[in-house]
Amino acid sequence: MGVTAARKVEEQVALFERRGAAVVWAPALSSDPNQVDDASLRAATEEVLSGPVDVFLATTGVGMKAWFAAAESWGILDDLLAALGRADILARGPESVGALRRRGLRELWAPASEEFEDVLEHLRGRDLTGKRIVVQEHGQSLSMVAHALRRRGADVTTVTVYRVASAEDPEPMFHLIDEIADRAVHAVTFTSAPAVAALMEAAGSTGRREEVVGAFQADVIASCVGPVTAAAFEMWGVPSIYPERSRLVAMVKQLE
Repeated sequence: MGVTAARKVEEQVALFERRGAAVVWAPALSSDPNQVDDASLRAATEEVLSGPVDVFLATTGVGMKAWFAAAESWGILDDLLAALGRADILARGPESVGALRRRGLRELWAPASEEFEDVLEHLRGRDLTGKRIVVQEHGQSLSMVAHALRRRGADVTTVTVYRVASAEDPEPMFHLIDEIADRAVHAVTFTSAPAVAALMEAAGSTGRREEVVGAFQADVIASCVGPVTAAAFEMWGVPSIYPERSRLVAMVKQLE
């Protein structure tokens, strides 16, 4: 089993090894999300505080925690919590819900699927004309989402708390790419869409992308934690599997 996760990797490896599998670990991404520079985040926060917020979209727990911690260090956490507390809060999943509730904020709605697309679908049923929407980005740019909301008449502010970066040491990923291309692994797991992109980018840099795609299409299972991660494979024509519930244990059980 190839494992590309950088976080909660010990748990995943243990789940596989308890089932008798051998694991090749190659983190696709950095174990620590890269924080944007302090000045940029503060400027974005002050823009949020410049007027009333109608709708707030919280997308990740780690992002919310980092944002609140930064605001606390600047002495404006109470102002930020007050501004967000007056908005309709839509949270993508339990981690973002947990981060909000620890600071006394309550979500108006969160999708059972934990998918950001369902949050946007929920918004499509509302008149957004003139509404001020703040979107906490989740490691990848949500500029297209912001643009789509603006087309519906909303005033959108995006807050970039962090960006996902590639793994510090690329050698394990290069090794896994060889293992995939040579059909030396039976399956590879992915827990985020950026991990898929990182693997394909690395495969291209080694000149083995076509072999990797061919292996995934024929002999190696691409196992994803959920539909958003699986969708990242569609542009490559790679079939993938994912469990009904987007959970690590469910993914491992499905592979078993």
